[in-house]
Amino acid sequence: MSAGPASATSYTLYCDTSSASGAGTINGWVSGATSLGVILSVYDAKADGHHVAIRLIAKNDGGGVLTPWPWHHNYSGYGESLTLSTTAGYSAGMYDVGIEVATFEGDTELNYCRDWLRSDQT
Repeated sequence: MSAGPASATSYTLYCDTSSASGAGTINGWVSGATSLGVILSVYDAKADGHHVAIRLIAKNDGGGVLTPWPWHHNYSGYGESLTLSTTAGYSAGMYDVGIEVATFEGDTELNYCRDWLRSDQT
């Protein structure tokens, strides 16, 4: 998947699993940002009894994946979506930023996808 600019510093990321579809709009993006406005949305696309979730992910300046932000779970079932606006901060800087969308059975992650907005894309 690719990111597309919504404005000069706003980008939207997308990814889909076999039963979940997610999007994340990243506002204020510059490589090394310490705080970002984020809108996350996840849709349950399959009547399989599992729930879906989305979270923000990032990479530090060494390329290590950062996952300090929580999963936002959609327990509402097939055909339903969850959308939220939040702010994400990381004092050492976020050098690539992305979303992770997953399908869960209880606390067990069954599958996932990721889409990245890399510093070389801006």
